[in-house]
Amino acid sequence: ILYNLDIIYLSLQGGLIMKIGILACSVFEPELEKVLSDIENKKLFEDNIKVTYLHFGLHTNLDKLEKDVTDSLDKLTLEYDKVIVLYGSKCHYRFFEFLKKYDNIITIKPANCLEAIIGDKVIESYVEGKDIYLTSGWVEKFDELNKFSNAVDNYDRLNQFGMYENAIIGDTGVIEITDDMIFELYEKIQVPVEVEPVDINIFENLIMDAIQRAINA
Repeated sequence: ILYNLDIIYLSLQGGLIMKIGILACSVFEPELEKVLSDIENKKLFEDNIKVTYLHFGLHTNLDKLEKDVTDSLDKLTLEYDKVIVLYGSKCHYRFFEFLKKYDNIITIKPANCLEAIIGDKVIESYVEGKDIYLTSGWVEKFDELNKFSNAVDNYDRLNQFGMYENAIIGDTGVIEITDDMIFELYEKIQVPVEVEPVDINIFENLIMDAIQRAINA
């Protein structure tokens, strides 16, 4: 699924215009739309921004994820001077290998959406292994995980949540996390759900850095 918004044009020194696009998993959509709106309102860059979103559930089917990402980049890298790619090494174990053929893309350091939006707390949770962090996009789009995998895989994935003591929703404030949403998530994963505030600036700084690197590359 592609969600096409406006086109991104960023001004460079000397009055030149660079054309930049963003390819992102749709799990980023709540935070990314807020961040890009803030960038536009602050007039940090000229004109509007374009994002191409791919379906959230793709990472449950690695072959399809690779195909859809590379098919999209085959088009976007011809259309844009630079393409910022919002995927990481934990989305696909071969991710950086199949990206090698593109010389005009910008990647991010975080290994997945959780690290990109929530930050160091996620990395620390890997060590303790007690809690799993989720973003607002995960909560909104959770059922989309079933779209590209079979019933057995879906059942196994839900069971994997049972190894955690808590599921923690990182609340950046971009959407309202209601009691109904918390209860519905609990019903699906059968793990206590907590909500923890997260500074949206963690993700905004990541996007600003990626844009700046695209301009300077």
